[in-house]
Amino acid sequence: MKKWIIFSGTDWFRPSVTSTRQIMMQFKLKGYYILWVNPIAFKSPAVNSENRKSMRKKILNKLQTHLKFIRKADQGVYVLVPFYIPLFSATGDKINDMLIRLQIAVITFFLGIRIRETILWISGSFTLSPVLHKPFYRKIYQAADLISDFRTSNQALLKELRRKEHYLGTHVDLLFASSPNIRTKLEQLTGRQVSLLTHGVNFTHFNTAVEVNPFMLKVKASGLPVAGYFGTLSDANDKEVFRILAERGFSVVIIGKVLGDYSSLENLDNIYFTGPVDFKELPSYARAFDVCLLNWIMADWIYNSYPVKTLEYLAMGKPIVSCPIPVVKELFGSLVYFADTPEEYLEKALLALKENSRELSEARVSAAAEHTWESKFKTIESAIQ
Repeated sequence: MKKWIIFSGTDWFRPSVTSTRQIMMQFKLKGYYILWVNPIAFKSPAVNSENRKSMRKKILNKLQTHLKFIRKADQGVYVLVPFYIPLFSATGDKINDMLIRLQIAVITFFLGIRIRETILWISGSFTLSPVLHKPFYRKIYQAADLISDFRTSNQALLKELRRKEHYLGTHVDLLFASSPNIRTKLEQLTGRQVSLLTHGVNFTHFNTAVEVNPFMLKVKASGLPVAGYFGTLSDANDKEVFRILAERGFSVVIIGKVLGDYSSLENLDNIYFTGPVDFKELPSYARAFDVCLLNWIMADWIYNSYPVKTLEYLAMGKPIVSCPIPVVKELFGSLVYFADTPEEYLEKALLALKENSRELSEARVSAAAEHTWESKFKTIESAIQ
């Protein structure tokens, strides 16, 4: 008999592989069949878009994704891109709840999924909240980020997100949080016990020596040290950090899908946009980084977060300059440089180059090796059983 788990996480078709995708891979290795449900939007594209260009990119990205519906992504892995109405109101929610319930009913029937024997795993959105009434074997909410801490000044939206996250958090069997701050806030919101499940790393993938990508060899040929970033690029990134580093002696390589407005950086010397890079190829690019960046504009969303790429950078033995994220300071304070301003990022990047050594590199790798996804999955299995 097939064992099924239904996931709702980030967009399956983004090249970045999130913590939820990594957890999914662990379940797949244990013989589970997977139904991945792509998220539906919980806000208008106009929210947190710095200008119309940012908003157009978000809309285009959604349209490209929604040209798909159901497909087999891999052996035993199916991806559903649910149809919904982009009405961000109480009426829109009612319509979309009905649509989600209908589509899940059809797909689970088509795939032969028995709800009572199936695990439901929700992360990052409220897409599957409408099916929480169903008698799943286990219902789990993984708060990789706190949705109700979304970066916006729209108080009405924040209030609605808190209401929805409260409902989600009080209608599951297990709650996991990726950082102590998220755990505390989620416990306050739901009045329930929340287990800490910090992120892991695909250690072998990032630690295995690979040939440097030819594009990066061309960048390195300039003789400048390389400051690099990989991940989705939104208006939450501190773009001024990229600019100052490029103007003060670094080649800046920015890897990922651009969803914000980066037009101010596009024609500057020493800044290279690669676009999205497949997860399999990512180490061949990042191996050429001399300094790795975690440069976001500080807000509650970032302050409470635990970026997965922290561990991926460490697994390669690379020095990191980061905004002051508490959990990163707590776990890796002696191995990561922290900066508050673009000028300080430059200062710390230069210091990281000066201080770098084989001993420091080995210490970073050893720290990452203690946080593999295999070790995290043992925690998950124990909690579920």
